[in-house]
Amino acid sequence: MPIFVHLFVLISCLSPGMGENNDTQPRFARSVVNMDDLLNLEDDLVTNLEGFAQKLSQKARTVRWGIQLMREQLERIKEDKSLEFLDSFKSYSLIRHMQADWLMWKQYLEQPVILDQLNYNGSENLKMPLELDLLDAAEAIRRMQATYGLLSNDIAKGLLDGVQYNSTLAPIDCLAMGHHLMNQSRWTMAEQWILAAIEAQERKGPRTEMMLLSGPSKSELYRTLAKVRIGKRNAEGALKAYRAALKHSPPDPEIFQEYQHLKWGVLTSSAGEPIAEEPNDDIEEMELPPCCSGRCEGPRKLKRLYCVYNCATAAFLRLAPIKTEILSIDPFVVLLHDMVSPKEAALIRSSSKSTIFPSETVNAANDFVVSKFRTSKSVWLDRDANEATVKLTQRLADATGLDVKHSEHFQVINYGIGGVFESHFDTTLEDTNRFVGGFIDRIATTLFYLNDVPQGGATHFPGLNITVFPRLGAALFWYNLDTQGMLQVRTMHTGCPVIVGSKWVVSKWIDDKGQEFRRPCIRSRSDSKYLPSIERIIL
Repeated sequence: MPIFVHLFVLISCLSPGMGENNDTQPRFARSVVNMDDLLNLEDDLVTNLEGFAQKLSQKARTVRWGIQLMREQLERIKEDKSLEFLDSFKSYSLIRHMQADWLMWKQYLEQPVILDQLNYNGSENLKMPLELDLLDAAEAIRRMQATYGLLSNDIAKGLLDGVQYNSTLAPIDCLAMGHHLMNQSRWTMAEQWILAAIEAQERKGPRTEMMLLSGPSKSELYRTLAKVRIGKRNAEGALKAYRAALKHSPPDPEIFQEYQHLKWGVLTSSAGEPIAEEPNDDIEEMELPPCCSGRCEGPRKLKRLYCVYNCATAAFLRLAPIKTEILSIDPFVVLLHDMVSPKEAALIRSSSKSTIFPSETVNAANDFVVSKFRTSKSVWLDRDANEATVKLTQRLADATGLDVKHSEHFQVINYGIGGVFESHFDTTLEDTNRFVGGFIDRIATTLFYLNDVPQGGATHFPGLNITVFPRLGAALFWYNLDTQGMLQVRTMHTGCPVIVGSKWVVSKWIDDKGQEFRRPCIRSRSDSKYLPSIERIIL
């Protein structure tokens, strides 16, 4: 299984102090925390443009006033019966006017209008989205679409995984998605998006000045469709698209030349070769499993799964037991309810917004990189960061029976547009190196959910066919290592793409070192009832 080693080595989250984040770009698509900045920037730019329009209007009034004065002067001169008898003063005035006034008007018309106010791109305080941000957003939409099997036309019409929203994509948005997919040689999906752009172009409704200004035209859409079909080796379909493009733009010589070239190639059987083969997405399907929707048809063992009130792992729980939903016994996976209050969740979210940065992972060369398989932003908080983290630390210790003093800091994570974390393990060591050198590894993971997510964003275990959707206050807990200290292969999990909303979670990784008396190695699961840790709740 080649992906096993790939994910084992490459996808490990950073611990605090392991590396510095050198990515200075906001990476807007990777979190929602900067959306307010974009909206404020948009408001500033609109205000700026309104001022520009007012200046242009004032300039137009000045020009119209000058036109009126010159016409009046011209009429007065024409009233003379013969231009030959113009007196010297009038002649002088006419020559001066033709030489100087028109030069003045030329300079006035060429003078920029409030150019200094429009130079917002050079301002250090205003960060506009870059091409990288558009690529992030387009790739997120593509991966979300592939994971949930969404049709391009449905997305353009606001129909997302069976739920209709009051929103649509403009033709230019669909065209941009088409271009993104064409650059990746994904001709089939690109064709869907171009056809969605054509349907959006034909959709009835008011057209704003900006839409009319920025396009695209039907001719451009059909021309792009033709190029996509050439990439698919569909020459006949490409010719049909070119004829439609010429119909909507008959005088365009470039489109006509492309059409004639393709037509001649078809006649001589030398056309129709693809620009490049479409990529094989088999590996991507493993990294983004199709069961993220929670509607997987695969079998799942439900034997001995139940819900209990945990009052066994801490004395305090006899007064306030924790609702615990057992999702799997081997490996051990439970969902802890009411672990975070709404007030605590809001405090953690608000305290993290100003310090959150694009999440990094470690690649094969042990370099810290912002990668495409983890599209989020995150920040580390220690257990004493605020009142909420202090309570979460104590609550987690009570719920699991583990010594959380031996653990990493809290990692607050926010997922933005189509935010995803591809299938991975949370451990950092291979089994062959696990007991060499005294290295510490992550015996267990806890994932606190800080908000509800309207659609998508589930945590999915492909090997267990378990899909857990984010719910405010819940915490998902599992052991990464078995009772012998070896990797639990079926704990590979995926942070599924967010469809609608924003996903806020807090990860807490507990070290194996320090748990020797809380979760010692045992011979079989039947001995778990003697453990002081959470497995003792298994009946």
